[in-house]
Amino acid sequence: MQNKRIWAMVGVVYMVILVFLSTYFIATTRLLTGIPGIMTFPLAAGLSVQCFNSRWKCLHQEEQRGNPVVFLLLGIASAAAAVYTLITGVGQLMQQL
Repeated sequence: MQNKRIWAMVGVVYMVILVFLSTYFIATTRLLTGIPGIMTFPLAAGLSVQCFNSRWKCLHQEEQRGNPVVFLLLGIASAAAAVYTLITGVGQLMQQL
């Protein structure tokens, strides 16, 4: 997968979140607060996918542009951050509703 497609999908997720937040505000005239976990989840997930994609490219293409072990460790760390931010974000949303 190309890097541009990964970040395009992250952008689509952010647009869906922003449409949901706008619609919620219009329907209830109330803003949702305490949602940084939900807002940072797409970034961490996109970074994780980017690292795993770069690792795959290092291992399967003739040009080596980096160390695959570093990409693996960064991918695991950002995947763990994505799971953590999703769990905390959902917990914060459940407290709001």
